[in-house]
Amino acid sequence: MARQSGWWVIAALFLLIGCRREEAGTPAPRKGWNVLLITIDTQRPDRLSCYGYKQHQTPAFDRLAREGVRFANAFCDVTWTTPSMSSVMTGSYPTRHGLRSTYQRLAAENITLAEVLKANGYATAAIVGSFPVAAMFGLEQGFDHYDDRFSAPIVVGAPTQPARVENKFHENVDDQRLFQMLKARADAYRPDAEVTDTAIQWLDQNRPKDQPFFLWLHYFGPHELQDLRLSPEEQNVQILREYDGQVRETDRQLGRLLAALDQRGLTGNTLTILHADHGQSLGEHWYVGHGRNLYDPTLRIPLLVRLPGVVPAGKVVEALARNIDIFPTVLDLTGIRISQPIDGETLRVLWEADGKQTPAERELYCETYMPAMSAFAQKVSFEGQQVALPFRRRGVRTSQWKYVINEPWPMLDFSNPPPIPPALAERERSEELYDLRSNPLELAKHRVTDRPDLLATFRERVEEYARTTAAPSQRRELDEAAKERLRSLGYEH
Repeated sequence: MARQSGWWVIAALFLLIGCRREEAGTPAPRKGWNVLLITIDTQRPDRLSCYGYKQHQTPAFDRLAREGVRFANAFCDVTWTTPSMSSVMTGSYPTRHGLRSTYQRLAAENITLAEVLKANGYATAAIVGSFPVAAMFGLEQGFDHYDDRFSAPIVVGAPTQPARVENKFHENVDDQRLFQMLKARADAYRPDAEVTDTAIQWLDQNRPKDQPFFLWLHYFGPHELQDLRLSPEEQNVQILREYDGQVRETDRQLGRLLAALDQRGLTGNTLTILHADHGQSLGEHWYVGHGRNLYDPTLRIPLLVRLPGVVPAGKVVEALARNIDIFPTVLDLTGIRISQPIDGETLRVLWEADGKQTPAERELYCETYMPAMSAFAQKVSFEGQQVALPFRRRGVRTSQWKYVINEPWPMLDFSNPPPIPPALAERERSEELYDLRSNPLELAKHRVTDRPDLLATFRERVEEYARTTAAPSQRRELDEAAKERLRSLGYEH
């Protein structure tokens, strides 16, 4: 469940950061738009018919695209779930919000979308489908109700297969690693049908009728499971074989959800945003999965925005869009202003630009620290032995260019990680630069090697992100006058 302590600070955001409704601009019902954020885990856009896939139809996704705006070039900033969703909920890159792994929690100093909406009178609820977004990682900040009950294992066929493991974050890294291993073999996710069932139940039984709501639904989606009885090669074949079928099942559950909104008269006054936390590599770069690299199959995501009468129906935006833009877009369309620093920008300017703003004017910072964990470290040869070398990868993507720097990095999932020999670190540090117009598949043999000027520019851009947004945003202290105003509104501290 969401935290109750410090609620007066959350409520105070209304006073502190100047949240207010616009007197002119986006029209709103008497109580404001409802907000529905739908996250589909591991969903590639090119497996949806609204993005041009021909092998099957995805009518529910297609409906949202038809009734709203479809972003053809949308990307996440981190290619795995927990840090990516931290970016969505804060509108900021990890360089600002600080979460890089499941051995951390989102710091309370970060102000989340749920906190801002709650401070502006919204009822807030989350129903999530897998443990990487469980409340224990700090994503519950600002939610009145946070449903992270799971029912099925992600890893099957293990000698130890517990029925249930309590959601509990362990400050000790070694204890947290053991917890995550056991959790994956127990109740680590729930099927998409259960997420939809729970969402419909919340709409009928728990949704306040006298205030707008913010509901976040996280579907496990076309996500790989791990069967330890199969070889890695057999597991990869299974993922490739089952991916499209899982997409169709997610589409069916999304269709049920959209129908439930229709039946309850909620469609017309609900801002609906659908996205994926990251994509999925299905054999590209000899890899099946996500999180280990920053290539487009795992960076590119679907992004659909619908608000009848406000967001243009059937429009396709080609400009580069980012997951961090969801937070400011919600606030823009609900007429809420904030003064805290964030990295995202409202997407409204893109669908209103009508081609006047080119994709080259926007860029994405991206990173992944997943390869800095033991299970995902890269095998390399050093001094006659095979060693597991952890990495962090950071980069910048524009409409034309992709730059990535790969750097050996201490393991994150051990309290005392083994040191990396300096000679090995220097040998394995590398940079990649791709011209995406001539080399959209990011093939190594077509890397750009004759542009030291661009390498230097992008290298500096990566470091600039690290330098300028290194600390989480801070909450301001309340003075006595502000505290008294809160007390007069019924908030106690």
